[in-house]
Amino acid sequence: MSNKSENLFSRNNDLDLWRSDADSKRNTAKGLESKDRVAESFHRYASTFLAASEAYLEIKRSEFHDVIRGLALALGRLPIGKFLLAGTPFLAYLIVFKSYTMLRHVLGMSAIVHPNTVLLPWLEATLFHCLPHRVVSYYSHPALDFLAAVPYLVHFVLPFLFLFYLTIHRYRRRFVYSYIWCAGWVNLVAVLVQLLFPTAPPWFMDSAVFDGIDGRLIGSLPNEAGFQRLDAFVGFPFFHNLYAQSPVKFGAFPSLHVAWPVVVLVNHPWFGMKFAAAHVAWITWAALYSNHHYAVDALGGILLALLVHFMMTRVWSPFGHAVVDGKVTEWKFIKRRRYHRQDNIV
Repeated sequence: MSNKSENLFSRNNDLDLWRSDADSKRNTAKGLESKDRVAESFHRYASTFLAASEAYLEIKRSEFHDVIRGLALALGRLPIGKFLLAGTPFLAYLIVFKSYTMLRHVLGMSAIVHPNTVLLPWLEATLFHCLPHRVVSYYSHPALDFLAAVPYLVHFVLPFLFLFYLTIHRYRRRFVYSYIWCAGWVNLVAVLVQLLFPTAPPWFMDSAVFDGIDGRLIGSLPNEAGFQRLDAFVGFPFFHNLYAQSPVKFGAFPSLHVAWPVVVLVNHPWFGMKFAAAHVAWITWAALYSNHHYAVDALGGILLALLVHFMMTRVWSPFGHAVVDGKVTEWKFIKRRRYHRQDNIV
């Protein structure tokens, strides 16, 4: 009887072991199956993602090629004679700017011992009864330094970016010549004023030390003015190196930093008139905050750009800024095309 019990007990143990082994194999199979499903799902997701990425990149690549082809076609349609005529004032500006030191030497004005430091502060006090640049720059902060540096950095590429915008824009492409003509004259007149009547910026006025006997300049702050704080903050003399390359050390009036955004403002600006006006206000604040310009310098840049535009629209321009019934014909052209596009959409 005992042998039978032992045999039955042994068989039950074997059955339990068999069942346990079967369950273990079944669980292992389920785990492998689950892993296979996860791997298959991930593979499908990765394949879908790669296919979508390739399709997206192909679309963007096609759009980029279309833009390049459109730009090439637009440039191909530009008559060389008109382009050279429009660029003549700007070319003259570049010649005068690059030859600034040589021209002053030829004109007998090479030794600027004491640039004019009286007129601009006097105009400031007369017009505003204070020195606005000192009010604006009274409180400085690294965040404000970065905020002021943005429009100053954009300043150097702004004319070329806006020219590119006009070139690729279907309904504003015809204004390329008038824009180049306007920008060229603004720059040329400004650099001629700075050549013949050099004026000291605020940073020079606030820091220059002259010899009491012969009036010789002993020392002053570097050209980067308020942006030296930003150079010290980032640990790299970016603005110092940038302004050290300029041949025009005393060209405060008029401010081309402010004049260039105004040129964009009066030549069918991108993103609308409000955005362009905000850009003018931004660069004006930055010029005062950084001690690079007086408020009258900014006002002079604004008036210069408006004067050149007025002469183009009311007096003469070789690029169609004629006035008919008191309105500029090119603005009327823009309005007609906009109305035409709206009618098609409706």
